Order: sequence, then C-alpha cells, then structure tokens
Amino acid sequence: MSSRWTMAATAACASLLLAACVPGLPDADPYPDGGSVPVTERQTLEAFVSGTMPRYMSIIEEVAMESGGVIADVGHSESWACRSAFNGYEISAVRFNIPLIEYEDLRRIVGEAAQRYGYLYTSDPVPRDERHMRSVGLSDQDGNSLLFDHFENDVIFVQFSSGCLPSLRSRDIHGQFAIPTAQEMFPLLTIVDAYDADKQKNPLIFRHVATDSEQQSGS
Repeated sequence: MSSRWTMAATAACASLLLAACVPGLPDADPYPDGGSVPVTERQTLEAFVSGTMPRYMSIIEEVAMESGGVIADVGHSESWACRSAFNGYEISAVRFNIPLIEYEDLRRIVGEAAQRYGYLYTSDPVPRDERHMRSVGLSDQDGNSLLFDHFENDVIFVQFSSGCLPSLRSRDIHGQFAIPTAQEMFPLLTIVDAYDADKQKNPLIFRHVATDSEQQSGS
C-alpha cells in the first residue's frame, strides 16, 4: 500500500464520523489502494475524468469561493499504469492551496458534498503536529479520494487521487494520462502561484507570510 493510501486508511479508521473501517478486498493489483470494489468492476478512468473529477472540482471550487475565489496549483499531476498485468491507470498528486477558512466551515461544505454525492466522509477534528493540522476527506469504493488538510493560521492544502481504474485505451509504458489544467478545472477562480521566484509564500494564498525582519532573523 502506498503512503498516501496508508494515511487515508488511518484517517478513516480514526474518524469518529465513520461507522466502520472496512479493509479493501483483494483484487488484481498487488498494491491495494483503499477501494473495496475489485479493480475489474470499477468505473473506467475515462468515467473518473468526465464524472467524478468534475464533482471534486465543484467541491474544491466551493471551498475556494468561501475563501475569496483564489487558488494555487502547487504540483503537476502524476499518472501511471497500475502495478500489475491489469490494463488500468491511477492518477495521483493533483494538489492545490486555498486560502484559509474556518475549519468548521470546511467540514460543513465537504460534509454536505458527501451527502449530495454519496461519498464516504471522514473528519479528523483534533489538531496535530506543530502546525495544528486537521483534515476532512471524501472517498468512494473505487479507491478515489479527495482530501483537505487545514493548517491553522496558514493555508488549506487539498489533493485528489484516483484508485487503480480500468481504461478504454491501450496501456503505454509510461502510464501518462492527461488531465485538464487548473485553468480548465476552475474557470470561475483566480489561479495564482503559491510561491514567487524566490520561493516566498504568496500573501494571496497563505495567511502567515514572513516579513523582511523575520526572514533576516531566520524565524
């Protein structure tokens, strides 16, 4: 199991809002991704891109609109062929930063979306680590997930991933599968860079941006 799905499973088991944590059933992929449906019975990757992904985009957009309508694309998507003989692909590490909103507002928006679309909903409301991170996530039986990490007094980090999904096209050696750009995903939002050329935080995205004196003192 990859690290991202290990963390997702741990968060699901720890959530007080999830009645039970059911391990994924074995399927054709030797690296289970958290989905309970065998790979061969899942939606296709094409269906994920045309159906599930726009739902994820609408949820992310709703959170971003609550925070002022700005979003930062912080990483290129990654996609690869599933690590088995099965003709499938998975998309991972589609990441964005959103300006901070209250954690309870984030829980409300994502929770309402879970009910609207029938997704599994998990919440980790207890702050952890030095950045006081709290998480809210959605997932489905095909191993797809959408996760929001809320860092107190700083930023919301969001990423979505697909499980290992069948594909209607031929598999290639690199397993690359193109997805829409951030501009295509979020036509109603303002797309900015999370960091400038000197790797300094964008104040439109991050709540805490170091001042010149803080930078010079190394704080």
